[in-house]
Order: sequence, then C-alpha cells, then structure tokens
Amino acid sequence: MSGRQFLYILIATLITVLIWVASDIIHTRTQSDISPQVQEVLEPVNPNFDQEVINSLSL
Repeated sequence: MSGRQFLYILIATLITVLIWVASDIIHTRTQSDISPQVQEVLEPVNPNFDQEVINSLSL
C-alpha cells in the first residue's frame, strides 16, 4: 500500500467519523422529552384488585 492510498483511506475514515459524530449529536438534540401528562399516564397500575367489586361483577 503506497502512502497516497493510505492517505485516501485515512481521509475517508476521518470524514466517516465526523459524519457519525455529527449525526449522533443531531439525534441527541432532537429527542423529545416526555410531557408531565404522558408521564402521569405511564405510571404503573395498582395490581391489587378490590375483591368486592369483582364479586359483584361476576354472574
């Protein structure tokens, strides 16, 4: 491999890394935050059921 070929590979690798880093920065900046209303909806449900209500619903 000659010095010129090595230089081409080095420049192509540098450009690839710079594009990769730039796209990662853009992706990180454009991610949206979860609004408080959505966060409230996403809270876990209480797994304990009211047995009286379940018994009154059964046929």
